[in-house]
Amino acid sequence: MLQYLYDRQHRHATWLELFFDLVFVAVLGVVAHDLAYTHEGHISLEQLLKFALVFIPVWWIWMGHTLFANIYDRDDRQHRVITLLIMACIVVLSIFSKKVLAGDFVWFVLVYFVIRLFIAGLYLLELASGQPHHRAIILPKAGMITVGAMISLSAVWLPDNYKYLLFYGGILLDMLGQLWIRKSNKRHSKTDLRHFVERMGLLSIIILGESVIVMVASLPEATGDSRGIFSAAVSFVLLGAVWWIYFDSFPMLERARRLVSGNVLIYSHLLLCTGLLILANLIQHAILNDLDRATFSLFAISGLSLFYLGKQIPYWVGFPPWRLRILLNTVICIGCTVFSVLLADIAQALIGMTVGMLVYVWMTLRYVVTVDVSEYLLKE
Repeated sequence: MLQYLYDRQHRHATWLELFFDLVFVAVLGVVAHDLAYTHEGHISLEQLLKFALVFIPVWWIWMGHTLFANIYDRDDRQHRVITLLIMACIVVLSIFSKKVLAGDFVWFVLVYFVIRLFIAGLYLLELASGQPHHRAIILPKAGMITVGAMISLSAVWLPDNYKYLLFYGGILLDMLGQLWIRKSNKRHSKTDLRHFVERMGLLSIIILGESVIVMVASLPEATGDSRGIFSAAVSFVLLGAVWWIYFDSFPMLERARRLVSGNVLIYSHLLLCTGLLILANLIQHAILNDLDRATFSLFAISGLSLFYLGKQIPYWVGFPPWRLRILLNTVICIGCTVFSVLLADIAQALIGMTVGMLVYVWMTLRYVVTVDVSEYLLKE
């Protein structure tokens, strides 16, 4: 390829990016099952720790590759080979992530380190591309990725829980460093917003698909149990509402100039995707009816609250005139979720959560049809 895909009009995700997403599902399947097993109706603290320990690094790997591809992707042979190597490492990472707290932490960190170096290598290859105006941002990005990865790698030599703190310290430094680099070099760090919004949507629908997979996998165990079948039916309505509310107004983000750096979409979707994964496990436990009310309530409130916040933050930033309506919608829907978990049993609570999501759909659609969005975007 003789030019960046960034320079093309109406760019979409490449076939390689879609293949990359497919491999990413392998690790998500492991993450989604971290909270699937209960101990006398409870979810252990170790399971919660493993969920965060595995998901955040995996999410950051996906995001790191997407951030590079958004601007510098040529879809050439070098990029394809390195991306395929990253995908192979992700498959290996999924193997070690199953026992990350039981002795495979060192291997998990080593594979994570190698993947981050591959991503840094993608940036360094651009130094030989003959595009000097990119040097101001490529070297800091590659350097920050490498430093963060080395700090995370050094965690393998620490004892006990200190190793987890240092591992996450490297990831946090990497995140904050990338944020600072993008904000301080706005001239050279503009994203292809149309492509980036599409990639965020693909990530979200992949994770939403995990809920469907979990639901289908749980149905055979609920055969003959009318409560389980009913919970599955209600869950499907809930997932349909989640899809509707997320994607119905999603294309508007492509035209929101306040989101051009992509930073808001990056970190808001960490909240959203975490919420969707919690929701996937919540649906499984609702069908199997194997979770105590206190844990179910915690999952319901945290999962849907994270989803609501992650979904609303980009619109809050991108469309200031909508902020009062966005705040009102969010408060009402979180309030519906809190009220739902106070109902008599889990099946009724699931109905209440679904009603809350449908109320969200209704309030948003009712408002959108009364607003001239194009007029606001032209003013921007």
